[in-house]
Amino acid sequence: MHPLKKYLSDLQESVADFSARVGASRQTLYRIINGRQSPKPALARRIVEATGGAVSLNDLLVSGDGQATILPMPGGGRDAELDNHRLKLALAIVFNHLTAQDAPDPPDRSIVIAAEAVSNTFAALSPVTTRQGQARLTQALRPVLEEILRECADPVPPPRAIDRGAQLATELYYQSWGFVERRK
Repeated sequence: MHPLKKYLSDLQESVADFSARVGASRQTLYRIINGRQSPKPALARRIVEATGGAVSLNDLLVSGDGQATILPMPGGGRDAELDNHRLKLALAIVFNHLTAQDAPDPPDRSIVIAAEAVSNTFAALSPVTTRQGQARLTQALRPVLEEILRECADPVPPPRAIDRGAQLATELYYQSWGFVERRK
């Protein structure tokens, strides 16, 4: 049973009521529950927040056929690449965490560009840093996160909060690697 379906069942909340709470159509939530699609970053963030973390980012990342998949682990080698979908989800959640409660969601385009910039920075750091894996991802996230917040947040969080945001995004990104491979 999908964790979102279990969550709704445990709370005896209908999909219709939950869809209104997170601002998504019932059809979209049914496709997510049935494993036919993964939510966009902003919706994933709203689901994680609406469930108080009972449904995690990890629970929402499924392949098109509903089976969990494992992609190559980033940071495993100098040429490893980041998974942009998971990176976008982590960035959207952290962006919301660092901005005012009444701030609008960042434009999807900003999150897409930020994820691409982090991936490129992560790869570019390979020959010039000894940091690997999580430390290198945090190193790549910090300046990109600061720049997107300068463009979209008012007021811009202090440097210490941006540092913590980069660490949180890294934790969320790596948390999503907890999948057990079920496809053979």
